[in-house]
Amino acid sequence: MPSSAPRTPARQNSTGPSPRPPNPADSPLAPADSPLAPAATPIARPVGPAPLRAPSRSTRRHLRALPALGETPVGADTGQGGRLRPSSASGTGSDDGDIPPPPAQLVQRLALYAFEALEGSRAIAQLAGWITPAVVQQLRERRAARTERRTIYRDDRRIVATPGRAHIRRPMPHVIEATVVLFAEPRSCVVAMRLEHAAGRWRATSLTVL
Repeated sequence: MPSSAPRTPARQNSTGPSPRPPNPADSPLAPADSPLAPAATPIARPVGPAPLRAPSRSTRRHLRALPALGETPVGADTGQGGRLRPSSASGTGSDDGDIPPPPAQLVQRLALYAFEALEGSRAIAQLAGWITPAVVQQLRERRAARTERRTIYRDDRRIVATPGRAHIRRPMPHVIEATVVLFAEPRSCVVAMRLEHAAGRWRATSLTVL
């Protein structure tokens, strides 16, 4: 049987691209000044607003501080003496702390007149300038009740009272609370009142004869 010669394997055809020869420029050992070294890539910097600069001297002199709330701005119409002129809506411009209290004699007289109005010896209209309309109405109702009781008991006595010292207390600048003792026969009584300052005068907003 004839011997067969050994077969040499067939060379396969390579269809892919041939390998590229190495580029000396890609070598990490290439010097920086070599013409084969890669060009330097510029470093990208973040884009943003320009940094703040301190205002120059010319800009700084145009800045002025604003006055705080409640302060008088520079250049306001302060009139003479450096005080603001009151506007038409500000009233008289006086503080409540500057209101003088009513004299003690006025309080004593008001207590006496209220007592006499209840007794029927004085007209309630004479107190209209010192008391509010609500107090006027209260005095009329109490006077009518007292007159009816005297008519039932046929009491024709006329009581004359003498005011004692007025005790005045001021809980607020525009409020006065006072009590006055009236000495009379056969018994004494106490008048309690509350006066308030409004429209430039004191008026009783509450008045009670005990």
